[in-house]
Amino acid sequence: MYQKVRFFLCCFLTIGLFCSCQPKDTFSWNAGLSGPKNYPSGAPFVEYFYQGKSIAGTSSGTGADQGWSITSGGYVGGDRYKPVPDSMAVKWVCSVDNLVYKGGFKLPRDKMLELFKRKVIDSYGDQNDYSVIVAGMAPGGNITLWMQGGYATTEIAKFKILKGEEDQNIDDDYKKKDIKSWGNYLAYWKIHGIPYSVWEKGEKEYPYDIGFTTEEEDKKGYSIAIAGYTKDGSVIYSNEDPIPYLKWNENVKLQVAKGKKLPVQFWIRWHSSDGKEWYESKIVLPTNLDKQLLKFQEQYGKDVFLTVGMNKVSENKPYTFGRIWLENFKVKTEIMKFRAAKFNLEKNDFEISQYSLPKGFVFPKWEGREPIEFPELDYWQEK
Repeated sequence: MYQKVRFFLCCFLTIGLFCSCQPKDTFSWNAGLSGPKNYPSGAPFVEYFYQGKSIAGTSSGTGADQGWSITSGGYVGGDRYKPVPDSMAVKWVCSVDNLVYKGGFKLPRDKMLELFKRKVIDSYGDQNDYSVIVAGMAPGGNITLWMQGGYATTEIAKFKILKGEEDQNIDDDYKKKDIKSWGNYLAYWKIHGIPYSVWEKGEKEYPYDIGFTTEEEDKKGYSIAIAGYTKDGSVIYSNEDPIPYLKWNENVKLQVAKGKKLPVQFWIRWHSSDGKEWYESKIVLPTNLDKQLLKFQEQYGKDVFLTVGMNKVSENKPYTFGRIWLENFKVKTEIMKFRAAKFNLEKNDFEISQYSLPKGFVFPKWEGREPIEFPELDYWQEK
């Protein structure tokens, strides 16, 4: 009996000693970086301070554009448990405007401290500690700060650096944006422009989900991947994995679990298990998609699916067609058609453009700081 008491007493003292080693109001967290998809920041850097002392930071020599609020980089080393920062310094090169942005800001420390103590429940219902403070850097000197725990992200603050600086260290390839190295970015900027204001004001979220269907039931086992790019450069997916399969001629009976931002462009990949039939498409969605969705919700209810459907495959052609609907258990409304390019296995390439534009689409006026020589863009447009 005495041995057991001594054992539990030692355990209690050890736990108490461990807890006492962690300073009051300090937490285990790292620093992360983020950039909007298709609007990369060059050489991003962030450093955090508490009472004038540097406590964490991170940088990236390759830039960041993995998606708005998605983390890259990570602070490693130093103290595991750190105080919540009260200020930060940032610096990056904006790829769109060829300007260097740098500045320092005070942080809402009380708000952050409360979140660290409270923890967070993610979309899977799991409770997590906040473990990463993420700094996102976007065109126009715009900065957003998030705290992340598991799969959950909470926005903390937005900042803006009013004036960027010229940097003579920017090399010519970065500055001139040659088509060979920057072609995919240039095509995206030509289609979607630079939505400076969205990084200042944020984007609205809507209760909807993404679904998939095919006119040929024998092809419903094909692999499908759908990613949406939003105006602010976030990357969105279906709420479910795998993507819900909805029958072609039936209205959806599923309920939408949560909301998300609306995409301005879809990227899809659809292929057979043996890879002999392989299609991809970059679908530019209607610029008034938000208005169409709101009108649909007012008439038929808020639980809505944005459904990608593949038509019967066009035999012996380097493409096939599909369409996109808004739908729920009551009604299905088509919003556009698109073309998907077929991958040529012999040539190891696509024979036609993957871009599809909606009916009446107008390319936006370029509002960047410097004129850019955009490439000629090959695309299919709905008539």
